[in-house]
Parts: sequence; structure tokens; C-alpha cells
Amino acid sequence: MEKKKALFIIGSPRKDGNTAFLTDKLIDSLNDKYIIERIFLTDYNISPCKECYYCMDKDECSIDDDMQQLYIKLNESKLIILSSPIFMGGVSARMKAFMERTWHLRRGQLMGKTGSYILVGRRDFGSGINEMEEYLSRLKLNKVPGVLGFGFRKGDVSQDDEALKSIDRLCKQILNFNYNIN
Repeated sequence: MEKKKALFIIGSPRKDGNTAFLTDKLIDSLNDKYIIERIFLTDYNISPCKECYYCMDKDECSIDDDMQQLYIKLNESKLIILSSPIFMGGVSARMKAFMERTWHLRRGQLMGKTGSYILVGRRDFGSGINEMEEYLSRLKLNKVPGVLGFGFRKGDVSQDDEALKSIDRLCKQILNFNYNIN
């Protein structure tokens, strides 16, 4: 069976933090079945949405920045995983800017792809879960329930047994969904 592309988009400013740790655990579990690409949004220049409505008529974004590269990667990928720490009760500003800039893709351009998320927070996930769920729904992705990890300081999430079990569950659900249904 031909390997499909998987895109992991990480909204954390730390490449070696708790969010990256959980994401890497999932990547390690899926590496044999997918062609993996891991993106740290901190490496990309992504401007916030200007609410110019250019995309309403043109079906593309008017802002010429690094998001143009990410649109291509999104379209090429069968699996899209978003990972973010929880900052002030929601996803990181980098992740939020990324999400807003994909607004024009809500018309079904990513339909048929599978999506999920990984969130890491200290205690309260605030609106983070709802933001991720709503985002995946608006883009019409086939949603697989996400993973929540608890951690604050670097390395904390490695002690979260429930999060590690949830990574295994997510891996199994992704493989079952993408290889048996699609």
C-alpha cells in the first residue's frame, strides 16, 4: 500500500517542549505508514488575517507570506494534526493566525482528509478544545478525537500516563480510519 502524506503543524514556540514531545510520540507511531512532515509555525512568517474578503471571490488568500507554502502542504496531505500549547485559555497566537488564514479552505477543499489535534495545558484547557474541534469541522475534515496532555515545565507531559495512552489510541484510530475506510 502506498504511503500517504501526514502534516504535523506545531504552534508552540519551543521545539523541545511538552507539545513537541507528544507530537513526536505520535509521529514515531505513524512513521512506518505515512510520509511525515513536521512544521513548527515559529519557523514561518504568518501574518494575521486582514479580513479583506479577497478569498471570498478568488478562493485564495491575498497575503503573500509563508502561508502560501503551507496551503500546498495542506492540500498534499491526507492526515493533518494540529498541536498547540494552551496560552491564556486558548491555542497559541501562532496557531490561531494559521487557523484564521485557512478560512478560504472551509468550502470543502480539504474534505476527505483526516484531522486531529494535540493540546498541552497546565490545568484548564479553556476554549482550546472548542477551537480545535470547530476548526476541524469548518474545514470539513474527518475528525478523530484529540489528545490532551497536562504539563507546565519542560518534560512534565512525559509523566502524564493518560496522555501517552491517548497518543496510542489516536494512532490506532488514525490507522484504522485511513486504511480501512478510505
